[in-house]
Amino acid sequence: MKKYILIAIISTFASTAGYSQGSSLYSFDYTMGMGVGSMGDYIKKASFRGLTFEGRGFVSDNVSVGALVSWATFYEARKNETYTHEDYTTLFGNQYRYINVYPMLAQAHYYFGTDPHYTRIYLGGGIGTYSVNKETQIGVWALTENKWHFGVSPEIGILLPINYGTMINISLRYNYAVKTKNAPDYSWLALSIGFAWGN
Repeated sequence: MKKYILIAIISTFASTAGYSQGSSLYSFDYTMGMGVGSMGDYIKKASFRGLTFEGRGFVSDNVSVGALVSWATFYEARKNETYTHEDYTTLFGNQYRYINVYPMLAQAHYYFGTDPHYTRIYLGGGIGTYSVNKETQIGVWALTENKWHFGVSPEIGILLPINYGTMINISLRYNYAVKTKNAPDYSWLALSIGFAWGN
């Protein structure tokens, strides 16, 4: 299943310039994150280490399809706490908690307004696969969990033109990686700010 999702995302990236409108949009963004739900309970601190790359091809003046790849690291140190791993291993001590997430999503967006020379607000979402690598270090022990999850990601954003073909891209995305048989669900808010370009 994961193999087919990855193939679909790669194919979408490769074909963004080939739509009938002949128009494409790419963006490279700095991404910050904040865990919510159980992920926010595990790591309360915000993440300031993340990157996102997107490619979109327009199928009409207001609609694009494309793909996204992203990475973010969440980290928090805690002193003298008890941690229970999978309901059977309990450890006490200073903890160093890490989560590295790698979303790979196929996307679709709708844009308000048709003129790329003016500010445009867009709504959209993604669907695909999330690689989630979780690690809790306590003394000499390291409890790790590396799982693939199916997930979805609704999004709102804005494109601010700088000059012809270049824009500032700002977006707020909610990521939800679905619970698996052996791993909990993960959810976080991601704020991305960067540059977009296209033709």
